[in-house]
Amino acid sequence: MISVSQRARSITDSITLAISARAKAMQAEGIDVVSLGAGEPDFGTPEPIAEAGIQAIRDGYTRYTAAAGMPDVRAAAARWFQRQFDLPYEASNVMVTAGAKPALMLAMQSLVNPGDRVLLPAPFWPSYTEIVRLADGVPIPIAGVPEQGFVHTGAQIAAAAEEHGAKGVVLNFPNNPSGAVASRAEIEDIVDAAIAHDLFVISDEIYARLLYDDAEHVSPAAFERARDRVVIVNGGTKSHSMTGWRVGFLAGPAELIAAAARVQSQAVGNTNSISQRAVMAVCDETDPTEFERRRAAFDARRRYLHGAIQSIEGLRLEMPKGAFYALVDCREVCARAAIDDVTFAERLLVDGLVATVPGSPFEMPGFVRLSYAASMEDIERAVQRIGAFVEQLR
Repeated sequence: MISVSQRARSITDSITLAISARAKAMQAEGIDVVSLGAGEPDFGTPEPIAEAGIQAIRDGYTRYTAAAGMPDVRAAAARWFQRQFDLPYEASNVMVTAGAKPALMLAMQSLVNPGDRVLLPAPFWPSYTEIVRLADGVPIPIAGVPEQGFVHTGAQIAAAAEEHGAKGVVLNFPNNPSGAVASRAEIEDIVDAAIAHDLFVISDEIYARLLYDDAEHVSPAAFERARDRVVIVNGGTKSHSMTGWRVGFLAGPAELIAAAARVQSQAVGNTNSISQRAVMAVCDETDPTEFERRRAAFDARRRYLHGAIQSIEGLRLEMPKGAFYALVDCREVCARAAIDDVTFAERLLVDGLVATVPGSPFEMPGFVRLSYAASMEDIERAVQRIGAFVEQLR
């Protein structure tokens, strides 16, 4: 019999996909579960983007492409980075990937040598840990700082780099799961720490367009002195409801992008050709009306969820400034009921019929993540059930 490799045995399943699958299985059985687990917008792909994909099929874009992506798509993506984020990228600085997760994987495979230690400031997306391990690196979580709005200081990054001899750090703003957005000064502070300790920076900016109130997205690559050490993951999958299209961008120094393209050529071949044509409609978008309508809907849900959660005794919530997640502090409730956040989430699903994600996989024990990418109707029903569930625990 064949045996499974140690590498495959060591990798854990995606907690968010697992919870989403369990919620869907319960729904298939006729159980009225409200899912606030998956980070997937309830909106469909905007019509111009969908039509671009349909037209791509009609036009015969159904063959292999260059590993790094079609030249005109790479050029469009570079223009998009320039226009949206004021980053002076050329086509050679950008490649097309099969989604944000593969972009992260390619970046890590291209930067990490066996045994290299990579800092993961908490809270962070659980897949980061496994992606580092798949590159034969060593993930080093840095304890979360909810008292600082979930944003670490440069001194805290520097201290961890010195302690562990780290080679790199993964940043994620707007943050999944907290919705935190670091200010320009906070990003610059971290950038200076990365330069001082010779760290590469992988910056996951997939939620960069989804900002609220006075929040401003600032990429570490915005600082010219750091641009040669920053690799960016971005795209339109979250902002334009393209999660199933499996297309994203990896941007950074041309040499690194060329290396990542070589990895992609062997691991994937190329990103779906039809999706590449469709994402050009995101890059070349001139009328932001539909995007702004959706962002306003997320904003309304965010405001409602914040007020409603705050009204439930024992739960606390820092107002998210970006993305579409809320990291709810349930430590008081868990302590009172003598349970942890994993048990809280499991019982909330089974007894309260609301699917959430526990904070522990994000390295934030005592918290649970709610996604407000669901409809307002579902969010309202979920909050009522969460309130009743917490009251039962009392």
